[in-house]
Amino acid sequence: KESREKRKNISSEIDKLENQKTTLAEKYGEENTKLISNRKIISEYENRFNLFEKDLKKYNTTKALLQKIDYLIKRIKEEKKYSLQASIKEGLNTLMHKESFISEVNVIIKNEIMDVELLDEQGNTLEKENLSKGEQQLYATALLNALVEESGIQFPVIIDSPLQKIDKQHSENIIKDFYPKLSNQVIVLPLLEKELSREEFEMMKPMVSKSFKIEQDESKNSVITSKNVDDL
Repeated sequence: KESREKRKNISSEIDKLENQKTTLAEKYGEENTKLISNRKIISEYENRFNLFEKDLKKYNTTKALLQKIDYLIKRIKEEKKYSLQASIKEGLNTLMHKESFISEVNVIIKNEIMDVELLDEQGNTLEKENLSKGEQQLYATALLNALVEESGIQFPVIIDSPLQKIDKQHSENIIKDFYPKLSNQVIVLPLLEKELSREEFEMMKPMVSKSFKIEQDESKNSVITSKNVDDL
C-alpha cells in the first residue's frame, strides 16, 4: 500500500513535470522564433550600418573632389580672366587705332557674373554708357572677338547691323582685321547702302563665300533668295 502511494505520487509528479516540459517547449519555440527574428533584424542593421559607412566614405570622397574641382575652376577662371583682359585690350587698340584710349582692362568675376572695367591713362574708370555709339559698338566688337578667341570653340557668329554707327576708318579695320579672324563661319546681316556701303562691300567681297538677299513680299513675309556676290 505504501509503495502504491509512492507510485501514485511519483506518477502525479511525472505528469506535472511533463506538463511543465510541454509548456517550456512551447516557450522555447516562441523564444527561438523571436531569436531568429532578432538575428535577422540585427543582420539588417549591420548591413545598413555597413552601407552607411560606405556611403559616408563616398560622401567624404565626393566632397573632397568637389572642393578640388572648385579650386581648379577658380584657378582656370583667374587664368582666363587675365588672358581675356589682354585680348579685349588688344582688340580695342587694333580696331580704334588709339593706343592711349584704353590703358588697362579689368575683368571682374563675382560668382557667375562677369563685368569689364575700362581704365584710361590716369587710371580713371571709363563709363561705357558715356562712350560714343561708335565706340560702344567697337567695344562690343572687341569683347565678342575676345570671348570667341578665349572659348577655343569654333561656332558660327551672327552679326546684325554690323557697321551702323562706325565711321569709314574703323569700318575698314573691322572688315579687314576682325571679320576674317572672328570664326570659321561669320554671318553678317546689314541693310545695303545704309549699314554697308558699296565701298565697304567691295572690301568685304573677297572674303564672302555666299550671299543671300532677304526681302518682304506683299504679305510682309520674308523671302530669302540666293544671290551671286557680284549681283549685290
